[in-house]
Amino acid sequence: MSKKILLLSLAALCCAVAAAAQTRQVASVVHTQYTIESKALGETRTILVRVPADYERTNARYPVVYMTDAHPPQNAMMAGLIEQQAWGGQMPEMILVGLQNTNRARDLTPVDDGQGGAVGGAPKFLEFIATEVVPLVEKNYRTEPFRIFAGHSLGGLFAVYAMTQKPDLFNAYIAASPVLGYADNYVLKRVEEMLRTDREWRKTLFVSIADEPDFAKGFNALQDLLKKAKPKKFDYEFREFRDETHASSVLPAYYAGLRKIFAGWRPSASGTVAELENHYKKLSERFGYRIPVPETTFNQIGYQFLRAGNYADALAVFKKNVENHPYSANCLDSLAEAEEKSGDLRAARDDYEKAYKMAEAHGETGLAQTARANFERLAAKLK
Repeated sequence: MSKKILLLSLAALCCAVAAAAQTRQVASVVHTQYTIESKALGETRTILVRVPADYERTNARYPVVYMTDAHPPQNAMMAGLIEQQAWGGQMPEMILVGLQNTNRARDLTPVDDGQGGAVGGAPKFLEFIATEVVPLVEKNYRTEPFRIFAGHSLGGLFAVYAMTQKPDLFNAYIAASPVLGYADNYVLKRVEEMLRTDREWRKTLFVSIADEPDFAKGFNALQDLLKKAKPKKFDYEFREFRDETHASSVLPAYYAGLRKIFAGWRPSASGTVAELENHYKKLSERFGYRIPVPETTFNQIGYQFLRAGNYADALAVFKKNVENHPYSANCLDSLAEAEEKSGDLRAARDDYEKAYKMAEAHGETGLAQTARANFERLAAKLK
């Protein structure tokens, strides 16, 4: 196995928090390319892995999106959707794994449809993902136990197929314009068999079609199966994008699918600190891993208390933020500012020192300079 850095695009992202907090710029949408000598497939395969822009600056773990058709513009599109919606607070940042194919029709079809050509390789491709790709990603990256699979067209067919064959491999699925009629509705029949078990699925499925009448029969048949069976704890949505073509519908489908999976992620705009913490506690229970209150959210609340002169509550919030995000120089800097304003100059001096050293280590030049200046000012004052 080998890897190399593949720079697909750059974007500037400015994170403005409250008044006194630092603004920083980061590069994004950088992918690492892995070449895998696959035993399951008997050939060399390539995957692309994109991590959040702040990945190296923290110890945070992330859910993972696995996506078929990892070629331009698909990877950049999905990475942009994830980053923009995470920045907007609608979902978490995530690791993106793009799966490339050597023969797409073969990899993504479950059986031979009798029409000729190389098809029916989905069982091996799914085994490749389960036994080689997922272990590689989870060994080399900080992941949370929540996996999403997204595919378009034959990739959408494969997404539904994967759900029926290895239901414990992924937690949620996005099937954009799936070719569900393939091989005399083979995958639909597998779904029907699965529904007979009456199991608790605990999954989320989003299925969409564009203005494509040939796909409507399979789309409607799958929807009817689920409506009739009513599987327990299975959340699903079917959406039609009538103004889109087969190709153009990928973007709105992936956007809507991610929003469906993470519906309710953003907390209410108003409420107490306790209510905010309870919101993220419920999210943690729903997604199966600990989800702390975001750093910027707590920072904003802390500065609201600080500006109002409520030092006790400000300190409590900033300390909680440092506890949740111990590798954030910005959290330490904010805590130090609150400590200084409340009169605890020695604690402020010490935390300014920790903040500037951490910021220097992370390459956050502006924050490092400001925190160091504040440290030196208080150190001189306390002599």
